Amino acid sequence: MVNHIQDTSTLDKATAYRIHRTARILRVHLNKTFHKLGLEISMEQWFILFRLYERAGQSQSDLADKDLNDHPNITRMIDALEKRTLVKRDADPEDRRRHLISLTEEGQALMEKMMPVIVEVRQQVFAGISQHDIDVMVATLDKIEANVASTM
Repeated sequence: MVNHIQDTSTLDKATAYRIHRTARILRVHLNKTFHKLGLEISMEQWFILFRLYERAGQSQSDLADKDLNDHPNITRMIDALEKRTLVKRDADPEDRRRHLISLTEEGQALMEKMMPVIVEVRQQVFAGISQHDIDVMVATLDKIEANVASTM
């Protein structure tokens, strides 16, 4: 059995590289799915739309990945989504220096249309993998993320 942590004979056996490669493949797959549907948005923009679909009225800071600290990118992505009339900025009634981001009616309609498609795509991606194996994978990824976060 190969020890994927200690084996340095080839990059292809490195677990972190395999996770990275799989993440890249998933990114390309999702982008191709969006393109086929005529939806010209990036995966990151999709994540913002999804977060706003989960909970409206979030600040840009709320939407930024806390670990990756990607505030400048969030601003650019929100600007692009606002130009496409998928999101809107409203002044925060508690702090007028801040804006709260929400889906527009058009953005909400897009999300409602896309959610069944996303579920179908997830079913394709995880076809043939048992619920138990998915649960173990999610728990393992959570542990890896926590281990890495504790070193940052």
